[in-house]
Amino acid sequence: MTIRAKGVAVLAVQLALVLSIAVKYAWERHTCACVWTRAVQFDPEQPLRGRYLALTLIADACALPLDKAEPRNDWRNGRKTSDVGSWQWQVLPRARDGALTAVLADDSRPEDAEALVLRNGVPCSRASLNSTTEFFIAEHAKAPFPLAKGEELWAEVTMPPSGPPRPVRLAVSDGRNFRVLALR
Repeated sequence: MTIRAKGVAVLAVQLALVLSIAVKYAWERHTCACVWTRAVQFDPEQPLRGRYLALTLIADACALPLDKAEPRNDWRNGRKTSDVGSWQWQVLPRARDGALTAVLADDSRPEDAEALVLRNGVPCSRASLNSTTEFFIAEHAKAPFPLAKGEELWAEVTMPPSGPPRPVRLAVSDGRNFRVLALR
């Protein structure tokens, strides 16, 4: 086999790998549940920054029992600020009734479990997943940040059979209007 033939063979294998991932994600978008959920954008502490938004997804924790959670204390300036600052569960994110919800994780698939945190004073419908997800935006797209007062960021996410939710699109809502962003 010549060097050129070896190079073409390596290229074919690499293309097959990349295309298989693209086909898997497209299939999941077509067959798996998609839901809109609130999201919070933050600036990640990474040395290499690109054209992406780091997101924390918001899930509904109202059906989760508080007695099964781990109470955590909030500390500010070295002082405890409340007896129960937040609750944390190990959960599996799920799409239910058009919303991102969570069910308690069992020991059968620990790699799919994520931490869900409900802070003291926050409604149970606005618990945040501890894992972050990244949403890549096109080079020419204008990011909608900072958001105007009263606006919330929403993300449409695909719920694959295993693994974390994957963002597909973003939108901004002011409580009356829901505007899908053209970021791709």
